[in-house]
Amino acid sequence: MVSYFEKQQSQKEAINALPLYPNEQIMWDESVVPSINYSGEGCLALPKLNLQFLTLHDYLLRNFNLFRLESTYEIREDIQEAIPHLLAYINIDGETAFRGWSRMGVPIKQFRIAEVKQPNIGEVKPASVTAEVTYSISSYRSHIRSEWDALKEHDVLFLLTIRPSFEPLSTEEENKASVPQKLGLQYVRGCEVIEIRDEEGTLMNDFSGKIKREDWKPPKGELRTVTVALDTAQYHMDVNNIAEKGGEDVYGTFNVLMRRKPKENNFKAILESIRDLMNEYCIVPKWLENIFLGYGDPSAAQWTNMPDLLETVDFKDTFLDADHLKGSFSDYEVTFVNSDGTENLNPSPPFKIKLPRTLKGSNGALPGSAVSTSGAANDVNMVDANHQKETLIIETYTPPDPGPYPQDQPKQNSVRFTPTQNSD
Repeated sequence: MVSYFEKQQSQKEAINALPLYPNEQIMWDESVVPSINYSGEGCLALPKLNLQFLTLHDYLLRNFNLFRLESTYEIREDIQEAIPHLLAYINIDGETAFRGWSRMGVPIKQFRIAEVKQPNIGEVKPASVTAEVTYSISSYRSHIRSEWDALKEHDVLFLLTIRPSFEPLSTEEENKASVPQKLGLQYVRGCEVIEIRDEEGTLMNDFSGKIKREDWKPPKGELRTVTVALDTAQYHMDVNNIAEKGGEDVYGTFNVLMRRKPKENNFKAILESIRDLMNEYCIVPKWLENIFLGYGDPSAAQWTNMPDLLETVDFKDTFLDADHLKGSFSDYEVTFVNSDGTENLNPSPPFKIKLPRTLKGSNGALPGSAVSTSGAANDVNMVDANHQKETLIIETYTPPDPGPYPQDQPKQNSVRFTPTQNSD
């Protein structure tokens, strides 16, 4: 009964409690991220993007879930490609060692949690968790070293725990074993680079201005120490697992640091942006909301069909003089008036134009220097139309006085735009 009446977790709370980085459980869960070669014959049990959505939150939630699974699949493929090249084995001391090398993965020399901040008010997960990872690039050639040295702030890395079996798997066991069992993969955790330092502790790839350009020096030594920000939600889950179930301390077992290609490694920022949008009260204009969600008539969002069209537009210094304005609206009978409605015989800019209905409803550009390819019949119709020009009322006004000082005078336009440019 208590379970029935307890407060249910909202979708927003569930999304905020999810780690942005995938772990080993979701990566190889076939019910969530299938690894079969999809032929298109059936329907996969994945979130769908329909043509219509209930609310803006529903649209964001579907995109979040689908993109999260898509990025998980890509990361899983990268792990399966990088780990076998390390040739992990158990040495005589019973510890994991590596006899090979991988371009995208490097053995970790040292890992330690540097700082765990107290949770923010109203939250249970830590405000931030930072760690320091030390690794060596001595076994790499110069071009691969430069790739590892190119790591910078906000790049995403992955911490892996590899524990291969002491004896090689038999053919029968290998056929039945899962991919993590074949690779000896135990844990996967994501992190984001905060800073990277060389063997002497000098900051590398700093774009914040801490190190002046003239003080920059090439990195020294073969050891690199990268400070990373761990996922606070995942860290909270791991700590609870240790306290409640007596689980293993995941953060004391990492022995491989893996990177990905920068062009394919922007998933964390995208997921974080979608999650932040879901936590905000997003206001969508009424004229766009139904169209965005897949309802209503799309043509209703065109500016010509909007109910609050502008009756008067201030063109400020667009037109240099009255002749410039008349040339831009050659299909209309132009009349200049003052602010009180009286006729102005010597008009000067700036001008306000009262738009007639025919001009507001025009979907094309205003008359300009266009070459007509229509026949003689159309030419006759154009001549007849020119005899019935609609009146275009132009209001002149005196702009506010900026003051007596020259530096306060606003810059004025000096370019005589063509009719086509003015219509744009």
